[in-house]
Amino acid sequence: MKTLLIPIDFSATSGNVLRYATDFVKDVPVERIILLKSYYTSMAAQLLPSVDFVQLDAQAISDERQKTESHVKFIAHKLLKMCGASVRVESGISDLPLLRAIHVAIAAERPDLVMIGSDHRSGAGQSPIGEQVISIAKTSMVPVMVIPASLRYQHIKQALVPCDFSAISRLAILKGLQASQQWLHPELMVLNVAPGKINSAHEEENTGALKGLLDSYAYRVYYAKDENVVHGILNFSKHHEIQLIIALPGHYSFFRNLTHYSITNALAVNAHQPVLILK
Repeated sequence: MKTLLIPIDFSATSGNVLRYATDFVKDVPVERIILLKSYYTSMAAQLLPSVDFVQLDAQAISDERQKTESHVKFIAHKLLKMCGASVRVESGISDLPLLRAIHVAIAAERPDLVMIGSDHRSGAGQSPIGEQVISIAKTSMVPVMVIPASLRYQHIKQALVPCDFSAISRLAILKGLQASQQWLHPELMVLNVAPGKINSAHEEENTGALKGLLDSYAYRVYYAKDENVVHGILNFSKHHEIQLIIALPGHYSFFRNLTHYSITNALAVNAHQPVLILK
């Protein structure tokens, strides 16, 4: 993996993502980490007085921006010491709104992965990035890894891959991911969740397709019965030792199901594992 983009906002959730990343890069070879801070000042903030009845002038805004930029550079220097000399750490500050700043950074820097924190479970308003985690995950053109608040890094030995077996070809993206040497190659736990009675009529066909798509991985196949697909996935993850949930792209993907059932609530319930959303 060449480049990891981490948007930051100085919150505890953001700090936790940085701690996760320092251990993550010890297992996944990363050449460059880019820290991105959006310092967007709306027109309203410039024209209207604050709650303390202080109206920001151009000089005050400029001074505050310089303080923010210095703090981002300080964090980048600290992160560099923790990651080691083999990883380059760069910092950037943008005057654009958060979502647009991330999109511009993706277009300019072409990162392999965006890593963000989610704190929905621990209460709203703690992290500006956490409040927009859904929009970031849905609109990013590159894979996004969502780290739940307070989660500490664990070596990724097993990854859960929910998949609708009527669209089993979506798993081909994992073959490409391993070929590009961007990932760790964990053992995959491929899970098909279906309401009602589990249909095993195409089990032999599915077994052959999985062998062709995942021949370079160690993997196991599981079936679960649940009327709510998201509940079935998250319930399975609670009862098995996994360190990552991988969301496949496409119409029948886990991400699609999360969107249908409210991705915000689904990620809030998932308090134990990070979610990697592939594109």
